[in-house]
Amino acid sequence: MRNSIQGRLRLSGGLPARWACWGVVFLVFGWSLPAPSLLSSPGFAQGVPGQVRFPPTRSDKEDPRAPKNLTGQVVDKEGKGLAQAVVHLKNKKTLEVKTHIADAEGKYRFAGLSPEADYAVHAEYRGAASPARTVSMFDERKDIYLVLEVDTTKP
Repeated sequence: MRNSIQGRLRLSGGLPARWACWGVVFLVFGWSLPAPSLLSSPGFAQGVPGQVRFPPTRSDKEDPRAPKNLTGQVVDKEGKGLAQAVVHLKNKKTLEVKTHIADAEGKYRFAGLSPEADYAVHAEYRGAASPARTVSMFDERKDIYLVLEVDTTKP
């Protein structure tokens, strides 16, 4: 029985059997040829063992504790910026509230936000308020842009 199995699979030796085994390994582990840019890198071309150059990673991915920045604009229903609108930012972890007065185009900016906290943000303009929006700690972006829409027809 043993000889019949070896005879059918031909795994007893020889070059075709070795290539077949490696083919199975490559299929299982998803091996593929290196990218052309990797083949032309100085470390690969010189044949230095253990030296492989990978593309640089984004700096915000290197340090997940880097502070976040929240920018945006306060607009009315027509999309026009609301100058002097007051934007409130509440840290849901510490309950600290920061406010910012929007510029002439309705733009605002909060810098240096903790990436380990959720924030609620809303805007007020002449007695009307926008719905509250949330900036989540699970949002990995370091620069977040939010448009806050205030219905100025309702006081």
